[in-house]
Amino acid sequence: MQSLQHVGLSLRHGLFRLHRRFGAARTMADAADKVWTIAPAETLNTPPSVFLPGEFDKVRTVEGRTTTEIEAKRAHGGSFERPPIMAYRYANAFLYKSTVVACGAERRVLPYGVSPPPSHQFPVVSIREGALAGSYLGLQYFGHWLKDDAPLSLLAEQYGQPVSPSPPTWHAAHFAESHVHSYVKFLGLPWRQEENVYFKSLVMFDDEDFTTHKSARLEILRQRALKRLGAPHKKRRVFIKRGISDKGPRRFHNEDAVAAALAEDGFDILDPSKASVEEIVQMLNGCDIVVGSEGSHLIHALYFLPPGAGLLAISAPNRFTTVNKRWTDLLNIQYGFTVGDAEEEGFSANIDDVKRTIDLFGL
Repeated sequence: MQSLQHVGLSLRHGLFRLHRRFGAARTMADAADKVWTIAPAETLNTPPSVFLPGEFDKVRTVEGRTTTEIEAKRAHGGSFERPPIMAYRYANAFLYKSTVVACGAERRVLPYGVSPPPSHQFPVVSIREGALAGSYLGLQYFGHWLKDDAPLSLLAEQYGQPVSPSPPTWHAAHFAESHVHSYVKFLGLPWRQEENVYFKSLVMFDDEDFTTHKSARLEILRQRALKRLGAPHKKRRVFIKRGISDKGPRRFHNEDAVAAALAEDGFDILDPSKASVEEIVQMLNGCDIVVGSEGSHLIHALYFLPPGAGLLAISAPNRFTTVNKRWTDLLNIQYGFTVGDAEEEGFSANIDDVKRTIDLFGL
């Protein structure tokens, strides 16, 4: 049976290649036998960020997937349009080498040039009703997996078995892969990793942006986490270290000095690269404020900061982004930033500015 499925998979994938070569390839939307709206488009009004006067003027360059105009609006507050959440159903679909193939169309789940682990190439698994619970960014970056793919699995389970392709070795940090599996267990996610799958019926989603629908799913997971942990023993302030050695504009030269200064002020210091998920969640449970350089490691705080708490990102002046404000706004968590001083490579934070910005939260 597995060999027959593999033959069918190869034939279908080959036919798609021929269709595309001669101009007959279809889009995934065209190939779906049913398309529907799960949640309509919406307009969200967002509050301003917490930052010192003149701080935004220190920004030199923004991160590549945003613009200066977007970042200025996130900093000062404003209205943002959010697209609808869409669903697409396909008959007789295949997940093959991190690409979904269905009815003469394909959708790449991992970037070209990034391959899944060779050990996951065979055999082909058969699933009658499935739903894709892995995203393009979530399979590349741990932070996106935790804030995008985890809540996506709750949506996917309403339409079939949630399935995610097996990701490549996490290029940013080897510890992230073990954290994924620990969070799956801790949050009770209906999540299954497979590489080559035949689906009698497969549902896929457009669920990349932060919407009230996604925030409701995040809140379900947050409540699960808090129920498991119980009431915190004490209120905490936590500085989260990046845990990896960055190069280029994200290199944080004086991270250790910032951590030491905040430790003197009563902050606990968390290095996720050296901590288990159990240790991470225990430290973050019930935090008043979390501080750290902008990056995926801050997403650990997503499930544990209560409404009204604060998240302060120390941002690189040559790679500025307030991307995490998308989820703090929806969860009624204050978002703040301070911009570091540019070095020849990377940046250093002004410790006095960090402390002054913490005071602005009023926590």
